[in-house]
Amino acid sequence: MPLGPRMLSFLLPSVLLAASTGEAQTIRYDKPIVIRKGGTYRGNWQSLDPKVPAVTVATSQRVIIEKSNIQSKGTLIYTAFTNANLTIRNTRGVALNPDRPLKEHRYPGRFLAAEEFKNIVVENNELIGTSGIYLRDYRGTAKLGETVKILRNKARNIDGRYSVGVGRYSDKEYRLVQFVQFNAVRKISGAEIAWNEVINEPGKSRPEENINMYLSSGVPSSRIKIHDNYIQGAYAVNPRVNTYAGGGINAADGSAKTVAQAAGHILVYRNQIVSTSNNGIAVSAGHDIEVYHNRVISSGYLPSGAPIPAQNVGLYVWDARGDKARNTFFNISVHDNLVGWSKPLSGREAQNPTWFPDCEPGKCYGNRVVPGRVTLTMEREEYTRWQNKLKSAGIKVGLLSK
Repeated sequence: MPLGPRMLSFLLPSVLLAASTGEAQTIRYDKPIVIRKGGTYRGNWQSLDPKVPAVTVATSQRVIIEKSNIQSKGTLIYTAFTNANLTIRNTRGVALNPDRPLKEHRYPGRFLAAEEFKNIVVENNELIGTSGIYLRDYRGTAKLGETVKILRNKARNIDGRYSVGVGRYSDKEYRLVQFVQFNAVRKISGAEIAWNEVINEPGKSRPEENINMYLSSGVPSSRIKIHDNYIQGAYAVNPRVNTYAGGGINAADGSAKTVAQAAGHILVYRNQIVSTSNNGIAVSAGHDIEVYHNRVISSGYLPSGAPIPAQNVGLYVWDARGDKARNTFFNISVHDNLVGWSKPLSGREAQNPTWFPDCEPGKCYGNRVVPGRVTLTMEREEYTRWQNKLKSAGIKVGLLSK
């Protein structure tokens, strides 16, 4: 039921708290819910069926999900084809192992999967072991302030590994997943992905790029802003293999025959990207993309000290699909970033900070390279820098007090 103003003192009856002893809370979860009416919802929901979302939003009226706990063997929160206007805040989402055989190709659920939506706000949440946030086909109206805001969330272990039975994941097979995936989110004003903390551990996660802008675009007067995020870790299912195509951020992705279809009008700035294997920040398609004032740091080693065979390049601009010939790849600028990208398997001091085969003359400049070898200690220092940055800005990531 949606919450009215007189119902707020009766929230969360299924949460059993320890009596002021500091003990962890025990949560009793309710069955999956389908929301068909606008309002504010608080509660604890779970789905033990990989085919059934824990929460389904089936209305175009404004829905707020807040101060809740959600866990699922499939998608946690799902909305599609209803022009959703959805805000999710101060909520913990936990993906459960689907516990299904490999032949079913089940992987940890998305925290949010939304298609044909008009407004999405995701702020101050905690995502644990999920396959992130998937947004396809923006249907909103800029004059009404309808957009996408993904702000101040904390994510741990974005995971696309397929389940291979009860409590087990494949050590080879996976689905391509991301912390945030835009898919055909076109001509959107005011979109922002900012101040999020994403940490992936080797052997416990499998993202592709942590943030990917696939055939998605802002507008010249209001570019999509991806800024002030901390992204640590992007590894193959088995981090000791040399085949991995993921990384930190792909600022523009997907082949397009027309400029209207292509990724474009995107800003990527002041992010910290740490130890993301194949790449730090990539631009593989699109137009009118600017990447600047980011810190991209990777030692090329796992926390255990083992080298990462898939370690590739810190920053790149590459027309991966031949879009120059279609006139949909142009005006890409990558400047004034700090990059330290060691490749230990190529020699102790070897670095591969940048690769700009398809950057137009004068568009990629002022990028500084950390001298010498990048170390695991330097990676750890980036997290301290991030914590100090949050403190200076007065920003709290993750859950606020419930």
